[in-house]
Amino acid sequence: MSVLNYMEAFTLAVKTGSFTAAAEQLGLSKSYVSKQVSQLESDLGVRLLYRTTRKLSLSHDGEQFYQHCKLIMEEADKAKAEAMDSHDKPSGIIKLTIPQSFVLSQAGAVLIKFQHEYPNIELEIQASGSNVDLIEESIDLALRIGELEDSTMMCRKLMDCEFQVVAAQKYLEQHGVPSQPKELTQHNCLVYSGSQLNRQWPFRLPSGETMTVNVQGNLGCNDGQYILNGALNGLGICFGPSIMFKYHLDKKELCLLLEDYYLPSVSISAIYPLNRNLSRRVRLLIDFLAEELSR
Repeated sequence: MSVLNYMEAFTLAVKTGSFTAAAEQLGLSKSYVSKQVSQLESDLGVRLLYRTTRKLSLSHDGEQFYQHCKLIMEEADKAKAEAMDSHDKPSGIIKLTIPQSFVLSQAGAVLIKFQHEYPNIELEIQASGSNVDLIEESIDLALRIGELEDSTMMCRKLMDCEFQVVAAQKYLEQHGVPSQPKELTQHNCLVYSGSQLNRQWPFRLPSGETMTVNVQGNLGCNDGQYILNGALNGLGICFGPSIMFKYHLDKKELCLLLEDYYLPSVSISAIYPLNRNLSRRVRLLIDFLAEELSR
């Protein structure tokens, strides 16, 4: 009997909480599964589980060993799914987290186009202004704006964008056009509270120095669509990534402000855990995004 079979029996026993439930999943008898785990303990020379008539509990050594076994079993399942998937149409679930600005932009339509191309792939999308822990939340892929700080993640650049300041012509006619970042303090600024920048809008001066303007306004919201609608309706000045405004700028619904003070462009990248072997469907999505967004 392969040690992998023993590890599978042990992992399922821990995950389900009993030899009975593990045996049902494996299609084996309870006593046989129990013997497999006992043989594994004997081979390792350590106790992995404490057994009572009511429950199973991990020893200290068992807890450490279980974490390794769980990863190995997950990789085995992925390898099996990948092999089967290579002969069929790509299918399965991709858990994806993206900035809300991506949803609001034309770039968001790329995800819809992907699902038209691969209808058997299900996207579970979480739109958020904050950085979600991919491993903790079991996320397959994240789209992030800016530099990657976590060294446990892999990164593939998809496109460039810059942070812009915009307003509708209606607002500018009533309140004037700011000529310097510091003049924003005299305007009604619409604040997307879901962003890490929030009320602190960064700029670069002609000298190369950076500065932050603490803005104020009568609207703050964690829904980017609501903030964008406020700007489109002449309520105030809005700040965000260029992908969020491109469509409305092209249609002359918004005006670009303070262009000489923007920070250098940053990357929008696809992020995934360093130690995770990507499934075929996730690789397809990354390649699709890279091709479509580079046009």
